[in-house]
Amino acid sequence: MTFSNIPLDLPHRRAFLRLTLTTAGSLSLGGFLAACGGGDDDQESAPPSEPVPPPQPPAPARSPFENISALQPADGNGLMLPLGFSSRIVARSGQPPLPGAPAWHAAPDGGACFAAPDGGWVYVSNSEMALTSDLKFAGGVGALRFNRRGELTDSYPILKNTGGNCAGGATPWDTWLSCEEFELTLFGVQAAGASRRAGMVWECDPFTRWTDGQQGRSLPALGHFAHEAVCVDPVHRVLYLTEDADGGRFYRFVCDAADWPPGAPRPQMQQGRLQVLQLRGLPANVEVVAAAASAGLRLDEPCAVEWIDVKDPDEGQAFTRGMMELRGDDPPGLEFVKAEGTWFFNGIVYFATQNNHRIWAYDTRNQTLEFIYDGSGNATDAIKFAVNRPDNITVSPFGEIVATEDGGNLEIGVLRPDRTSQAIARLLGHDRSETTGPAFSPDGMRLYFSSQRGTSGDPEDGMTFEIILPTAAR
Repeated sequence: MTFSNIPLDLPHRRAFLRLTLTTAGSLSLGGFLAACGGGDDDQESAPPSEPVPPPQPPAPARSPFENISALQPADGNGLMLPLGFSSRIVARSGQPPLPGAPAWHAAPDGGACFAAPDGGWVYVSNSEMALTSDLKFAGGVGALRFNRRGELTDSYPILKNTGGNCAGGATPWDTWLSCEEFELTLFGVQAAGASRRAGMVWECDPFTRWTDGQQGRSLPALGHFAHEAVCVDPVHRVLYLTEDADGGRFYRFVCDAADWPPGAPRPQMQQGRLQVLQLRGLPANVEVVAAAASAGLRLDEPCAVEWIDVKDPDEGQAFTRGMMELRGDDPPGLEFVKAEGTWFFNGIVYFATQNNHRIWAYDTRNQTLEFIYDGSGNATDAIKFAVNRPDNITVSPFGEIVATEDGGNLEIGVLRPDRTSQAIARLLGHDRSETTGPAFSPDGMRLYFSSQRGTSGDPEDGMTFEIILPTAAR
């Protein structure tokens, strides 16, 4: 599989992406047979006086976010939505979503949807709880099972006994990668070797209920650091990862040939190279925006990228960087402070950095990086985004980035390929919370997300919502 040439000029690239999406699959079987001269040999031809018009392809699907109203007054769930949109709460922390089901987890965070063979789906959600009072890991992943009509039919955990499960990512082979956002320290000091249990990625099956005593599948080769999110580029057999920390990096894991052989449906994620991103022309171990400004490098234009192997990949990366700096060495890679959600779409890896309000785009084919949206008050109109502290992100089949907000006025926003943006939801009364876990159902009619700490600001007060869309986002 190869990608067509994706234009480097951002407006043209967005138009290209939209064109490839809206035209894909538009040629019907009848149109194909007509073009090839095929059809039913026994069917009588129409007389010359009554020509049969050629079959017309169906009209391209239109996004439900393309032309929407301003947000309306809040509904009964405290959610402001455009006209034609509606909502329901599908789970509350500490309460069973269904009679007899386990209580829904606290601090719901990153999530994704997975199609079921019967036409239903599963929405999975991380629990960003770290440790209990007796120092046991309190995080994990829960699942909500829906039938083809969108009715909730089951709820169960798929991962337990992990800590600080923040975001993660869905894989092309239909598993969930759950990311721990922490590194083990004691009084601010981390011992070499202790980091080998810290901040890992765990692989989960959305359809397999956790049973006590089972062992989750950890992936230490993907690094030990404050993981936020991960996405998979199946064409180049590479995983991309974000680090939500001061001094954090943007990583990739390049699978060895034996780990993900050509033609294999999936990797083992056990053997490969863990690397960090560096922009050519900038020094290592500096914050990317400030360094680019000093060097006169425009980050809103494609910048050439190189990838550098991390030092001591078996150790916690924050610890390793600190030890290198004490020795007077510069750790590899640029700082992307509080890097958050990431998503792979059509050859582009998108990721958010919360503190500087930006959404970035890494072009895997041309190996360039640029920021494409900015939610700060200093942004130009051409790149300004409705959400000013982007966190988790997803991308619709129409190429629209949907981002949640940590802080601000608790909005979810859509970033359209034509550079326009708009809030599509706002929570009222959740001022001490954050919006998390955006995910579209496979039928495109629903968008799931959570308020991590609800109206009280307590992680035990989390709520998981479903927005019903007026038309399908697919």
